Amino acid sequence: MRQGRNTAVNGKTVVRLYACPTLCLVLLFVFAVALVAADATPLASIGKIATAFSEGDPDGVLEYFDSQMKGYPELQQKVEALAEQADVSCAIEVVTDEDTGGVHKLDLDWYMQLTPESGVGPLERRRERIQVEMKLIKKTWKVTSMSPTKMFEPDGSK
Repeated sequence: MRQGRNTAVNGKTVVRLYACPTLCLVLLFVFAVALVAADATPLASIGKIATAFSEGDPDGVLEYFDSQMKGYPELQQKVEALAEQADVSCAIEVVTDEDTGGVHKLDLDWYMQLTPESGVGPLERRRERIQVEMKLIKKTWKVTSMSPTKMFEPDGSK
C-alpha cells in the first residue's frame, strides 16, 4: 500500500492509506478461491441437486451424478421425465455422513412435492430415505451410487 498525504484531525496526524490495485486483485482471488472451496463439499452438491430439482433443471440435477455409475441412463430418463411432467419442490436432509477414505456414505431423508405441469391432477408428495455414496470427481462431489431410485419414477408410477 502506498501512503497518501498526512492530514491533521483535531490536532492529531492521520495517515491515509490507499490500496494498491495489485493487492486488491490478490485479495479478490483469495476470496474467490475460498468461495469455491466452500462449495467443494458433498453437502454443497446435495444442496445443488435439491435446488436444480426445484428450478426444473434436470441437467443441473444430473451434473452431480457420475455418468459412469450403475443405473445412470435409467436415472437420467427418470429425472428428465419427472422434470417434464411436474413442477418439483425438493428438500434433502442429510441424516448421516460417514467419510471413509475419500468416499462419503450419506443417508438422506429426501422429500419432493410434485405439482403436475399440466395443472390437472392432484399434488403428490414423496418422501424416502435414500443412501448415496459420493466421491470427488474433477473438483466436484458427485453421487457414484444411489439406492433406492424409485422415488424418481415419473407419473406416480413409484
